[in-house]
Amino acid sequence: MSSTLCVGKIARLIALLAIGWMVIAFLFYPVVYVLLDAFFPNGQFSAGAIERLTGSPRVTRSIWSTILVAIVTVVTVNVVGLFQVAVLEFFKVRLAPLLLLAFSTPLVFSSVAAVSGYNFVYSSHGFLTKVLLTIFPDMNPNWFTGAFAVIFVHTFTMTGYHILFVRAGLRQIDFSIVEAAQSLGVSPARAFLKIVLPMLAPVLLATSLLVLLGALNSFAAPSMLGGRDFYMLSSMIQSLVSLGRTDMAALLSLLLGAISLMVFLWMKRIERRGSTISTSKTQSPLRKTEIRNRPLNLAVHVIAYLLFLIYTAPILITVAFSFATTESIVQDPFPTRFTLQHYTTVFSDPRAFGPLGNSLVLSCLAVSAALAVSLFAALRIRASKGIVSDSLEFSLFIPWVLPSIMLAVGLIAAYGKPSMLIFGASLVGTYWLLPIAYVIVIIPMMVRMLGAALAGIDPNIDDAGRSLGASGMYRFTRLTAPLLAPVIALVAAISFNELLSEYTLSVFLYNINNTPLGVALQNAARADGPDQIAISMVYVVLLLTFSLIVILASSRLGSGRAGRT
Repeated sequence: MSSTLCVGKIARLIALLAIGWMVIAFLFYPVVYVLLDAFFPNGQFSAGAIERLTGSPRVTRSIWSTILVAIVTVVTVNVVGLFQVAVLEFFKVRLAPLLLLAFSTPLVFSSVAAVSGYNFVYSSHGFLTKVLLTIFPDMNPNWFTGAFAVIFVHTFTMTGYHILFVRAGLRQIDFSIVEAAQSLGVSPARAFLKIVLPMLAPVLLATSLLVLLGALNSFAAPSMLGGRDFYMLSSMIQSLVSLGRTDMAALLSLLLGAISLMVFLWMKRIERRGSTISTSKTQSPLRKTEIRNRPLNLAVHVIAYLLFLIYTAPILITVAFSFATTESIVQDPFPTRFTLQHYTTVFSDPRAFGPLGNSLVLSCLAVSAALAVSLFAALRIRASKGIVSDSLEFSLFIPWVLPSIMLAVGLIAAYGKPSMLIFGASLVGTYWLLPIAYVIVIIPMMVRMLGAALAGIDPNIDDAGRSLGASGMYRFTRLTAPLLAPVIALVAAISFNELLSEYTLSVFLYNINNTPLGVALQNAARADGPDQIAISMVYVVLLLTFSLIVILASSRLGSGRAGRT
C-alpha cells in the first residue's frame, strides 16, 4: 500500500510539474515576450513603436472603429436580444417554438462559419444581392462591407447570451408584480419596459459586458467583411504581423488586452454584487401576456418573423447552394439545378478535404490534451487549498481574460527562434504551434465547468472510498468519473465545436500542413471562383452538421452514463 501511495504521489508531482512547465512556456513567457517586443525591441527601452502607432492615421482609425463598433454592437445586440426574449417568454406570439429554434442558431452557428453564411446571403455574389440587382441594376453589389456589415453580423451572432442568460433571468421574476401593475391598467408593453427591464438590469449588464468583450476581440467579421479600408484592432494587428512589424503588433495587442482586462474586471465586479431579480418568498410563475393593442401586436409579430428570416436565411441559403451546380451558383438568385458533385469533391479530393480533416484532427488532439490537464487541475484545486492550488487556478484562468490575438502574437514572437524552454526548438512554421494554442485557450472553460461539477458531488462518496482503502486512481475512475461523465461529455463537445471553426488563432499560427477550416473559409470568402465558393458552402454545412451531431451525441452519452450511475 505504501509503495502504491508513493507511486501516486510521484505521478501527481510529475503531472503538476508538466502543467507548470506548460503554463510558463506557452502562457507567461509569450505574454512577457509581447511586453519585451513592444518596449525593448533591441534589448533597450524604446518608445519607437508608440510613436509610429500614434503617428499612423490607419492605426488611429482602427482604434476608433473598434470602439465605435463595440459600443454600437452592445446597443443593437441588446435591442434584438431583449425583443427575442420578450416574444419567447413574456408576450403571446404565434409559432414561438419555431422562433426559439431560429433564435438559438447562434449557439451552434457562430464564428467564421456564421460570418461565411451571412456573406453568402448579402455579399456581392450573395442571394439577396442578386435579387436586389434584378430590381435595381445600378445598385452597388459591394454594399455589404465595412462597419455596417460587421455590426450587422455581430448583432445576429451575439444574441446567444440573451437566449441563455437573460431568458433564464426573466423566468425567475415574480410575475405577481407584473399582474399587480396590469390590474392597475398598465399595458403589457409598458409593464415589460417599466417593471421587467429594471429587474433584469444585473443580468443585462453582465450580458452586455460579455457582448462588449466579444465585439472588442472580434476578428472573423472585420477580416472577412471589412473590405479594403475598414480595420479594427484585430485586423490591424494581423496586417502589422504580415508586414513584419511585430513590435507595433505587440503594442496594439497589449492595448487590446488592457481594454479586455478592464471589461473582464468590471464583469467580475458585477458578478460579485449578484442579482436581485425577485425577493418574494412565494414566487408566482411567469405567464405569457397577450398584447391587446392590435397595431402593436401586428408589429411585434412582423418583426419576430422578420428576425426569423434573418437568422434562418444564412443556413437555408448555404445548404441550398451547397447542392447547386456551379452554373446555378453564378447565374441564379436561388438554385434551380442541383448536384452532389461539391460534396463528392470535398470527400474525394485530398486538397478539398484537407482543411476539414485538419480541423477534425487538430480539435480532437487539443480537446484530449486540454481535458486531461483540466481534469487534473480541477481535482487538485478542489482537493487542496494553498499557494500551489491557488497559483494553478489563477494561471489557468488567464487565457479567459487574454485576447486570443495577443496570445498568438506572443507565441510568434517568443518561438520564432530556438528557445531553451522547448529544448532548443523553434515552433513557428511547425505543425504543433496551432494545437498548443488551442489547448491553452480552451482550458479555462473546461476547468471552470469541471470545478463547478466537482463542487456538486457529495464529498462523502470519496471519503467512503478512501476509508475502504481505495487508491486515488481507483476512486476517480470508479466513483468520481461516472458522476462527472455528463459534464465531461458536454465540455468536450462545446470545446470541439469551438475549435472546429476557430479563426483568430488559426489565421496567425497555421502552416501549409495544418490549414484549418477557418482559414479555408476566409480564403473562399475573398475568392471569386464559383467552385471555391461552392466548396466553402459545403464546409459550412458540414461544420453545422458536425456541431449538431457532437452536441446531441454528448448529451445522449452524458445522460446515459448519468442514468447508469
